[in-house]
Amino acid sequence: MKKIVLFVMTMMLAVASWAQSGEVVTPPTDLQTEEWLLTAQRYDPTEYTVDAVQTLYIGVDDQDVYVKGLNLYLPEAWVKGTLVNGQATFAANQYYGSLADDEGTSYDTYFAGCDVSWFDGVSTLQPSYVTFTINETGDRWTTTSALVVNTLTDGIAGFDFLKDVVLAKPHDVAATPKAPTIANFMPYDNTEGYGGISLNFPPVDVDGNPLLTSKLSYIIYKDVERLCSPITIPALQEDGETFVDMMEIPYNFTDGYNIEARGYAAYFYEPSADFNAVGVQAVYRGGDETTFSEITWLNLMPYADESAVFDFNALDKDTTPYSTSSSGAGDITEDKVLQQDNVMLTISPCEGGNTPNRYWLDYNLQAIQLRLYGGKLTFEVPANCTIEKMYFYAGDWNDYNEFDSGEFSDDLVWSGSAQKVVLTIDSSKPNTKLNKIAVMTKDNLTGISTVSEIPVETLRSFDLQGRAVKEAARGMIIEQVRMTNGQVKTIKRMRR
Repeated sequence: MKKIVLFVMTMMLAVASWAQSGEVVTPPTDLQTEEWLLTAQRYDPTEYTVDAVQTLYIGVDDQDVYVKGLNLYLPEAWVKGTLVNGQATFAANQYYGSLADDEGTSYDTYFAGCDVSWFDGVSTLQPSYVTFTINETGDRWTTTSALVVNTLTDGIAGFDFLKDVVLAKPHDVAATPKAPTIANFMPYDNTEGYGGISLNFPPVDVDGNPLLTSKLSYIIYKDVERLCSPITIPALQEDGETFVDMMEIPYNFTDGYNIEARGYAAYFYEPSADFNAVGVQAVYRGGDETTFSEITWLNLMPYADESAVFDFNALDKDTTPYSTSSSGAGDITEDKVLQQDNVMLTISPCEGGNTPNRYWLDYNLQAIQLRLYGGKLTFEVPANCTIEKMYFYAGDWNDYNEFDSGEFSDDLVWSGSAQKVVLTIDSSKPNTKLNKIAVMTKDNLTGISTVSEIPVETLRSFDLQGRAVKEAARGMIIEQVRMTNGQVKTIKRMRR
């Protein structure tokens, strides 16, 4: 794959030695399996434990039981157990197969259990069998053991550790799926030619009950100035097999390129600079009914009528002087003052650097950027206002840039409450390349956001077929609204 991995599962290694290869478990060729769901707490080196959800497949052959999917890194590997008196017992040291670490060293891996005291730092444990207790209806298995993807047969040193393990069998009934959350969003980048999204998407309903992943799918949305629509993932044709463009993506589907299974990654090919938000919604078709989750939104940028926007990329290249390797036409050699709505931005010259702050034509964007090598950005609003939030959209950002007040997050959003905010630009590399800044303010006389034009009254609402709907209707709705300036507009929005 050419794609950048959006988030990476950490593989924990504490290996002193490793055993030799063994024979993998092979189930009977006619084994009938059913889909199950594992929920547990997974060891995480930074957060101690995190929620874990894995899809399993279980088949029974007389008193033998076979389970596929316990090894997250070798999901096709099987383990074999025995069913006796309402319990399923699995021997330790069943061979999963070989795994490699980031340096290319291979390790044989084995199924094992161990005492949960491992999570409290006990390191002298031995691999043990695992016994699951089965409830009366046979659809829920529990164990007091921890599960290990182990690299030893005479000790505990693993790639993966799970505790509080529960195996549950989904039933084909109608259920409302739990809304996925967005783990990471990668904006469309001209240099790579694609953007992407990664999801945390456990296949459970709103009450935590397991769902059949074969009946689960999801839709990704974009919100551009309150106009919400699905994002289509493009088709891939490879080795003679063609996949259709997808607006609704099956949970287990992967084409090995644009879409990874279980919401791990989905890539799109449209510019996202104008996205105000991205959203995701689960769809479930259990029990012959189709149900939808709420849409989970990740806010990327305030709406235009909610902020003052300094959009450097939108500057006219034909009328705005910009610098090049042979021209300093766009160099900022004295304070440059810009005004948008009630916000004044002052760009000071670079101090103590060899390169001046300047407007520059970015080759990849084919648009003007504000490139900063030092100096300050000063944001000011009138006496009756305060700056509440600022969104910075940067090609590059120097982590040593410093604000004189407020809080600044990793996603380049400043939050606070001030009439004046000063950003000091660090003069070391990398230089700061700004595409756009959106500033949200508050009028302290009225206590509301200072906006130039917002909807104040919904006159009528319709569905996509033009039929009148009630104010409480949800989904994609067309609204006729009156704005603060008296203008009447028709907008399409997703009511959440």
